[in-house]
Amino acid sequence: MDAHAERIALFLAVRNVPYATDGAHDASTLMTFGRGDCLAKSAYLIEGFLALGYQARRVRWLYHLPDQPTEVWLLPSREDVHSAAEVLINGRWTLVDATHDPPLAAAGLAVAEWDGIADTVPAYVPCGPLWRPGDGPEPVPNADTTATDVDSGDRYQKAYNRWLSEVRAEAATTAPRYGDG
Repeated sequence: MDAHAERIALFLAVRNVPYATDGAHDASTLMTFGRGDCLAKSAYLIEGFLALGYQARRVRWLYHLPDQPTEVWLLPSREDVHSAAEVLINGRWTLVDATHDPPLAAAGLAVAEWDGIADTVPAYVPCGPLWRPGDGPEPVPNADTTATDVDSGDRYQKAYNRWLSEVRAEAATTAPRYGDG
């Protein structure tokens, strides 16, 4: 397999692992859990790119949580921090965001495709500047609020992961089957 095909294969392997915030939070357990959050998926990509001989780094930014599930409105704020990978290809840092697995497109979440060269679409639209190692303090969600409602955060996380599972199940039942037009 050539270098270009290896990059795409790595991306697809990570992107196709189900996204969930109640799964792995690091690269070493992503494939064992079989699901993971953006931290785990971006860390796995970075480790994979490094193993393939590329320079790679984490990039983070603030974003707003999606409107679903309805429990999101119980949170004191919808602001969160997203993690993705950047890889140096042909002298240019390229955004590679493999966060959302394909069935989640049915819910309107951004599911990236990657040609192995250009930036992917980010899973979440940045609210403000991107942060890279060496840029100073990392972005902190809700830095301007004092609310700390742990119960609503836990309720939201459970509802969010349940919603992601429901979206996948619905996508599986509505996906065209072999032989369908």
